[in-house]
Amino acid sequence: MSKQTDKNKENELSEADEIEFEENLEDRAPEAASVNSKLKKLREELKTCQTERGDYLAGWQRAKADYLNLKKEVEKQRGETAKWVKEDLFGEFLSLADSFEMAMSNKEVWEQAPENWRKGVEYIYQQLKNIFQNHGLKEICPQVGDKFNPTEEHSIAIVPAEFPDQDDVIDEVVKKGYKINEQILRPAQVKVRHWSEKP
Repeated sequence: MSKQTDKNKENELSEADEIEFEENLEDRAPEAASVNSKLKKLREELKTCQTERGDYLAGWQRAKADYLNLKKEVEKQRGETAKWVKEDLFGEFLSLADSFEMAMSNKEVWEQAPENWRKGVEYIYQQLKNIFQNHGLKEICPQVGDKFNPTEEHSIAIVPAEFPDQDDVIDEVVKKGYKINEQILRPAQVKVRHWSEKP
C-alpha cells in the first residue's frame, strides 16, 4: 500500500513539474520568439556578408589580373620602344661606320698615313664595331661571287655577265648591310651580274 502511495506521489510530482514547465514555457514564449527572430536576422546578415565577401573577392581578383596584364603590356611596349630607339640610333651611326670603312678601303693611301694615327683610327673603329655587336647589330657581308639574296641585299647596278652561270651573282659589294634582331636595318648594296643571250 505504501508503494502505491509513493507511486501516486511521484505521478503527482511529475504532473506538477509538467504544469510548471509548461507555465515556464508560456512565460518564456515571447523571449524565445525574440531569440528566434534575432537568430533569423543574424543568419540573413551573415548570408549578405558572405555574398558581399564573394563579390569583393571576385572584384579584387579581376583587378589583380587586370594589373598583371597591364604590367605585361607596359613591359612589352617598353621593349618595343627601346627596340625602335635602338634601330633609329644605329641607323644614324651606320654612316659613321661607312666613313671609317671608306677611309681604310684604299690600302695604298691608308698605308701612307702615320702608323700611330692609323692605329688610333682603327682602334676607334673597333670600339664602334664592339658597341654594335654588344647591342645585337650584325653585319651583312656578301662576298663577290655569292648568289644575290634580295632579302638582305639591294642591287644598285646591273653588270653584264659573260657566262650563263654568272647570272644573279654578286660582282661588287659597294656597302655592307646591317640587321638587328633578325630585322634588316639596311640591306647590303651590291652590283649584280645579269646574263642575257645576245641576238
